[in-house]
Amino acid sequence: MKLKTAITNRYNDEEFTFKISTGFKFVFITLSFTLSVLLFTYLFLKINLVYFVAHGYPGAADFQEAFVDFVYASLVDEVPILLGVMIFIFALGFYLSSIMIRPFKEISRYCEDRINNKKFYYSPDYFSDLKLLTSFSVFFFSRIDEADSRGKLEKIEIPQDYMGIHKPVFETNFFFNYLFIIAIFGLLASVGIFIINNQLREQIFILSQKFLTGHLNTDKGVHYFLEEQFSASDIAVYFFIILHMLMYCLFGIHLYHKVSGPAFAVFATMRSFLKGNYHNRVHLIGHYYLRNDCRKINKYLEHVQKKLT
Repeated sequence: MKLKTAITNRYNDEEFTFKISTGFKFVFITLSFTLSVLLFTYLFLKINLVYFVAHGYPGAADFQEAFVDFVYASLVDEVPILLGVMIFIFALGFYLSSIMIRPFKEISRYCEDRINNKKFYYSPDYFSDLKLLTSFSVFFFSRIDEADSRGKLEKIEIPQDYMGIHKPVFETNFFFNYLFIIAIFGLLASVGIFIINNQLREQIFILSQKFLTGHLNTDKGVHYFLEEQFSASDIAVYFFIILHMLMYCLFGIHLYHKVSGPAFAVFATMRSFLKGNYHNRVHLIGHYYLRNDCRKINKYLEHVQKKLT
């Protein structure tokens, strides 16, 4: 019963759902492009078959059936490796989503511990976290601590650096740190796709030699066709790889927007609270994965309002 309850709670956990969905999005990008390469290879095979049958080469009729049995049988042997890679990519997406919402977790944890009078040191990572939210949250909590020592919270003058901000700012370090990680793993996945294509291409050439014995040695047209076909296929594969990398970069931008908007919302609420608007709370629409953290922040603001104003 406890296990079932734990599983149910996890299933209904919005933050956990966000991490799971992010991991599957990473897998979907790589898997879709891998399947695209396999589809391209199949079309590649059909061109070979049409060419060989049209020129009446003996053995051409058996070429396609042999290819399916020979090549895809060898791919089955690589399924455990492919499955392991997909699990690794999923874990990467899960881990990155955890890191990207870490600034909110640190703030909400601090808020919860302060309400419960627990000692928790707020020590954000200035290098990898959202700089605006991180730096202002330090300023915010320090001013609340000063007010707590005095027993009363009064309107606080906000530093000028924070006054002219009225929309989400572009966090350069945060964005490029995680985009770089995403791009690296996108590149590694692309290398895997390239290796799969080369293996399949080698199998096609081996089968061509096996079923067209004699013609490859005497007919220069066959050699020319295979060589030029492989050169043309390289263009398509490079296109797939570039598009694959582009999709990873676009996905990185998508993830960035998942946190940049909420970061500004928390920052703006804290700023407004220090300026004397003690009824202000964090309200996020659509960012379900941060809902629990925002509740904790709002409870802390309510706690401060009741205690110090």
